[in-house]
Amino acid sequence: MNNFELKKSNRKGKRYLITMSKFQHNHHFASELGKTFVDSRTVNEKENWINRHKNDKNWNNPHSGIYYSRHLLWGKHKNLEKNIKELEKKDGIKIKKSFK
Repeated sequence: MNNFELKKSNRKGKRYLITMSKFQHNHHFASELGKTFVDSRTVNEKENWINRHKNDKNWNNPHSGIYYSRHLLWGKHKNLEKNIKELEKKDGIKIKKSFK
């Protein structure tokens, strides 16, 4: 099982960072200015976001920022913790959240 760490990004303009130690790389994702589904956006806004981004490069690539935005911030639930659990189950990974 791969262990990843989710924390606040130190990159200007980005909100989160996922660290993938086994693969020795990181992905910064999500604008620090925008609101997401877990921040109270509506189902309609979620569908619009998905339609805007579903043809983006790396949409289905777990080694990309858009992948984590899609599954963690615009996922099935309006709750980040629940979306983390869903992604862990889907991808067979473990995500440690290192912020409150």
